[in-house]
Amino acid sequence: MDKLEITRTLEKLYSSSKKRNFDESIELIVTFKGLNVKNKDHRFEYTLDIPYPFVSKLQTVAFVKDKNLAEGLKGIVDKIVFDVDIPKISKKEAKVLANTYDLFLAEGPVMLVVGKYLGQVLSPRSKMPTIIPPNPNVVKTIIDSYRTKIKISNKKNKSSVALQLKIGKKNQSIDQIAENVLKVYNSLLEKLPAGKQNIKEVYLKTTMSTPMKVGEKQ
Repeated sequence: MDKLEITRTLEKLYSSSKKRNFDESIELIVTFKGLNVKNKDHRFEYTLDIPYPFVSKLQTVAFVKDKNLAEGLKGIVDKIVFDVDIPKISKKEAKVLANTYDLFLAEGPVMLVVGKYLGQVLSPRSKMPTIIPPNPNVVKTIIDSYRTKIKISNKKNKSSVALQLKIGKKNQSIDQIAENVLKVYNSLLEKLPAGKQNIKEVYLKTTMSTPMKVGEKQ
């Protein structure tokens, strides 16, 4: 699969899709062959930096102990939770947190408390906090860096041999989205045990469209 195939597929996808009154996401679907997802050597989970981020803002939570740090994080993170309040969070409330926020941060001394009381909810969702230093400017840099990162994994669904993830937004240029797709595709070639031989088909779709196979003649 090359960039030209991706670009042509995106052009056909756009021309055949209805215009929506919101900025649709562009999704990448990869189906696999020759994989036994029950085999741990055939499962993967990694974070990849894409060249053209499509997330304008991450909803962030910071678990903190230092009141001065909490004051400095106002306006940088969306929610601050003090360590003494973590044990008061019910499992239902923890699930709401996990579903509402994209990025979780924590001071080093607070990580044990987070793990003890929230680990069962956050860990399966791959949302355990990133440790932050007591410096608001550095925290802002960390948050900004996560805008370029996407998580690629087939570990959570052991019965499936397909991967689906957001790869861009329709307001980006076709060239930018094609670069993102190519970056993910090439990273998969490196992670799969048999490389290209493990990839069956690649599709692209918008939020509301049906999938379109990359390289398929229309």
